[in-house]
Amino acid sequence: MFLTSIGVAIFYLSYLIFPFFIYSAYRANDSLIWMILTFLNIIFIYARFIEPNIIRIKQQEIKLNKKITSIKIAVFSDIHLGLFTKKKSLERTIKKINKIKADLIFIPGDFVWYLGIGELEENFECLKNLNAPVFAVLGNHDFGNVSEKNISKELSEILTKFGIKIIDNKIEKIKINEQGIRMIGLEDIETNQTDYNLIKNIPEDVVNIVLTHNADAVYEFPSYDMDLIICGHTHGGQVRIYPFYKYAYKYIARMKRNFDKDLQEFRGTKVFITTGIGMAGLPFRFLMPPTIDVLKIKS
Repeated sequence: MFLTSIGVAIFYLSYLIFPFFIYSAYRANDSLIWMILTFLNIIFIYARFIEPNIIRIKQQEIKLNKKITSIKIAVFSDIHLGLFTKKKSLERTIKKINKIKADLIFIPGDFVWYLGIGELEENFECLKNLNAPVFAVLGNHDFGNVSEKNISKELSEILTKFGIKIIDNKIEKIKINEQGIRMIGLEDIETNQTDYNLIKNIPEDVVNIVLTHNADAVYEFPSYDMDLIICGHTHGGQVRIYPFYKYAYKYIARMKRNFDKDLQEFRGTKVFITTGIGMAGLPFRFLMPPTIDVLKIKS
């Protein structure tokens, strides 16, 4: 809650940086001091006002050890609509995703961050415009994190209304280009209700994809026979300055393991961690812009 209060104060007071920038440039007598102040002001303005509004599309080819039809999957997570990230950002994301013409769209959790129940429908209605089947799991903030309210039930109902299939602790099957795909959704580990039994006895004749919010869940799996695991949660550190972003994983995201971002190998299984499009904690993104990942799955 303390970090949230600081973040909210920075979010609104940050607009004062512009008159401060002008004033400091006018008053600085020493050229070195002027250069330092200018550099710090520019970094602050970029991280607060510019990079959070840059939505990049990142391509990743993933080869599986089985003969399959190629599949294109768009992945975006950690939308965090609420205090810092607004509906306009999600609308821009949807327009970019629709241009990708993906076969499937996955959203591995954290739709909200201090967004009221009465605001859910208005903010997420734009999701109905996505032009491919959408599957999602909820994240720790959706279930209520620290001082947040658990709105998972209401959120699931709204998202389902707009065509999003919520697969927390469920298995869904679909065919894309005659290729069978089996999606296993796991409820977030912070609920202590994750059903790991769903990933036992995995069939080999389809592509098996596990969707879970926090990659730490992978350490609890009873087996690793799935083809791909897709997660979110980390934000890539959100402010990616070494070594500070590593502390963000440990103390803010409360991750116990070393999962970071992008494609990793774990016990013979591929784990992909998307870095998200929203912000939580502090209203900054630096060297880690909002990202839509496009996964090209092939043999």
